[in-house]
Amino acid sequence: MPSKIRSLDDAAGHVIQLLARFLPIDTLFIAIQEGSTHRIVQAHNRGDSLVQAGMTFRSDVSTIIGQRSYLAIPITTSECVVNGGIYLVDRDTLSLSDDELTILNSMAALLSYTIDLEYATVTDSLTGLYNRRFLDELFERNNDAPLGVMFIDLNDFKRINDKYGHEFGDLLLIEIAKRLKQQIRQSDRIVRYGGDEFIICFQNLSEDNGVRAVQEKINASFLDPFVISGQPVQISASIGVSSNQGRYASLKQLIMDADQAMYHMKNTRKNLEANNASI
Repeated sequence: MPSKIRSLDDAAGHVIQLLARFLPIDTLFIAIQEGSTHRIVQAHNRGDSLVQAGMTFRSDVSTIIGQRSYLAIPITTSECVVNGGIYLVDRDTLSLSDDELTILNSMAALLSYTIDLEYATVTDSLTGLYNRRFLDELFERNNDAPLGVMFIDLNDFKRINDKYGHEFGDLLLIEIAKRLKQQIRQSDRIVRYGGDEFIICFQNLSEDNGVRAVQEKINASFLDPFVISGQPVQISASIGVSSNQGRYASLKQLIMDADQAMYHMKNTRKNLEANNASI
């Protein structure tokens, strides 16, 4: 076990190691909610390997532990949202002392603080969306490569900044981020990639099975003007899409493909506008 804590997984490893020393429980694990599923970040089994780090389950933990007795200590964020739990699983009925419960709740509070810190490092301070550091973590995981990626670039955003000012532009970006989030599922990941660029990673949608439908929804959502400080503003976006489509491609490659598709669409739009202006 590393001595330094650099991530939630590291902190969870230390907590599991500590709890395993004084709790005679068959299985201990820490699971964090990610979208519609829970991911086990660390686990300890005294006998059979009931659970392992990396396993996922929905809301019903019995799908992986069967009929065994269990206790879950909730991990709650600073905004009072339950974001996971410390799970104790045993073949016998669990019975803990007050001191043991106090320690467990203290460990859950420590993990909650770690989650808040980690969340702050992977989110964009302006829009609240994920940032490029979050993408770097997805690159490292590799096995989380989605089936589909969408690259979104705002058209003529610089013109709005020049006309109304950067503070106005920031408020517009916040409203755009809100509208984009309304078009996707909880399990999808949306990233502010650059000043006026966004990336959406779809874990369970391919290009032929849903991503194109989301693209249409996003295009339609941009038809309505954004109202900033009482001022209606019209803006459009160029969107590029890429997907695995039966082949394996890394997340990084999918983003590059979607980026190229987006620039092709942007150039096509500019050429059409230039041709229309010359007529």
